[in-house]
Amino acid sequence: MMGPEIDEHRLDQFERGLLAGTSVRVGAQDLWRTLAKVFPHRTPGPAERRLLLDALRSIEVRGGIRLPPERGNRWDRSMDPAVPTSVDIVRDQTAPAAFPWRTFPWHQKLHWVVQCRSLSNQQIEFLRRVHEGFVKGMFREAAPLKYRSLQLTGDEKALASLTTTSLFGPGRLTLAMLACLPDALPLAWEAVGDGGRMVIFENAGPFNVARRVLAEIAARPYDIIAYGGGRSVLAALGHIKTIERGVESIHYVGDLDHAGLDIAWATRNCARDLGLPAVLPATELHRQMLAGAEAFGLPQGWPSIERFSEGDRQRILEVIAPSLRSQVTAVLRAGCRIPEEILGPDECRRAWVVLS
Repeated sequence: MMGPEIDEHRLDQFERGLLAGTSVRVGAQDLWRTLAKVFPHRTPGPAERRLLLDALRSIEVRGGIRLPPERGNRWDRSMDPAVPTSVDIVRDQTAPAAFPWRTFPWHQKLHWVVQCRSLSNQQIEFLRRVHEGFVKGMFREAAPLKYRSLQLTGDEKALASLTTTSLFGPGRLTLAMLACLPDALPLAWEAVGDGGRMVIFENAGPFNVARRVLAEIAARPYDIIAYGGGRSVLAALGHIKTIERGVESIHYVGDLDHAGLDIAWATRNCARDLGLPAVLPATELHRQMLAGAEAFGLPQGWPSIERFSEGDRQRILEVIAPSLRSQVTAVLRAGCRIPEEILGPDECRRAWVVLS
C-alpha cells in the first residue's frame, strides 16, 4: 500500500534519522533536513509537503513520534497541505519483550501477524480490533474509510496512515478486506451520450458552457462531462470507479498556467495510481484557448504573478500535446497565463467539429 516514493526501507531510514538525537522534540529544520537526506529525488512544492506529512503520520502510527494537535499553533499552514513545525519523540514505544502478538489466537486472515519481527503497542491494539471485527462480522457491509478508522482506531485519519505501514500489503491487510469504501469526494458529472468517453473541466464556467454545447451536437466527441473543481479533482477521481457506467477514456482541460498545469499533471498521476484510464490532454480545447487569446489581441495571454523554476516548467508541460507545447511554453516564459474561461460556446463548437 506504500506510495511510489515511500517504502518501508526509506521509512525506516527517516525514522532512524528523527530518533538519532537525544532531544524530545524535532524542529522544522531537522525534519526537512532528514527528509532531504532520505528522499533526495523528491518533487518540490505541495508534493514534498505531502511526502513529509505522510511519512510523519506513518512513523506516528509505528509509535516513534507524536504529531502536534492539528488545531494547535505548531503547524505551517502557508501552503497546502499544512505540515507540522515540530514533532515529539516517543522514547518508550516497544511492545513488551514477550512478543504477545506471537501467542495471540489470531483470526485466520491475520495468521501472518505472528511472523512480524516487531510491533508497537499501538499496532498491536489496532490488529486486535481488526481481529474482533473479523470474528464479529464487522466487515460484511462496506463503510466509508473514515468511519472504519473511527471503529478500529478511535481516530478518523489513523487508518489512512496505517495503510502506508508494513501491516498493509500483499498477503497482509487491505482496505478491501476491511470493506472500506473509497475515500473520494463526489465528482460532479452529467451524461451527454451513451458511451464512456469523459472530459473533465477544471472550472465551473467552461463546464456549464460545454455541457450545453455538447447537448446540441449530433456527433458528440464525449459522452460524459465532469467538473473537477480545481485541485479538488485529485480527491474526487476515485469516484469515477463508482459511477454506474464504464469510463473508457478521460480528457482533461484547465487553465494554461502553472497552477492549472500542475493540477493536470497531478491528475494524470493520480488516475494512474487508481487504475483509471490514462488522463490525456483535451488538445483541441487547448488549441481553442490559444486561438481565443490571440483573438483578444493577447497571443501570450494575461500577466501572471506566478513564478517557478525551469525544471518545474518542463515537468508540467508534459501534460500538453507536443504540437502545442512550444506555444504554451511561450505563454509561461512571458510570465503570462490563459484562463480556461476563454472557452465560450463558439470555441467549444470549433474544437468539437474537429473531433467529431
